[in-house]
Amino acid sequence: MNFSEIKLEAKDVLSGNRLMMLVAIIVVGALGALTAATIIGSIIAPILVGGLFWLSLKLFETKEIDFYHLFIFFKDFNHAAKLIGVAFLTAIFVLLGTLLFVIPGIIFAYRYSQALYIMAENPDLSVTEAMKQSQEMMRGYKMNLFFFHLSFFFHFVLGVLTFGLYFLYIIPYIVAANVNYYRHLSGQRNKKTTKMIDFN
Repeated sequence: MNFSEIKLEAKDVLSGNRLMMLVAIIVVGALGALTAATIIGSIIAPILVGGLFWLSLKLFETKEIDFYHLFIFFKDFNHAAKLIGVAFLTAIFVLLGTLLFVIPGIIFAYRYSQALYIMAENPDLSVTEAMKQSQEMMRGYKMNLFFFHLSFFFHFVLGVLTFGLYFLYIIPYIVAANVNYYRHLSGQRNKKTTKMIDFN
């Protein structure tokens, strides 16, 4: 996996869109924070994260940000429920792995790291199928993704040193880069368009 290429494509797609991407991330973060202490938070968070993924995915296709995509999964209860199911199962696996030993928890986190993305793109899949596809997709790439995440370490250090101000600039880039990693991993980067989902 070419980290430099993935990051460069993320930077390019954010040209002229970085501020709007930041606004989308802030909206997701604010809504999540407002409901974090309630059961509603655990319900809407995966739907919003799925929406942010879909917004980012479409950004690579159209070079434009459409805030409609941020809330698109609220239009389909069944699809939204599957996103919640994937997030719940992932959290359970990671928690159990962490309780056993820390390392298994990390392995589970990376094994199912793409499950929510897969579920967002494929409404016809079941929750367990999305989990299995993520496991298969990440076979041989868990350490690769770990090093990809590690490559942003100094950005986080700079964010801390600037009392969080730098995060306002870098977070949209990190989000876009992670979605682009999924595009490369899934082979979607070589396609002209992403899958179209009918939410009408």
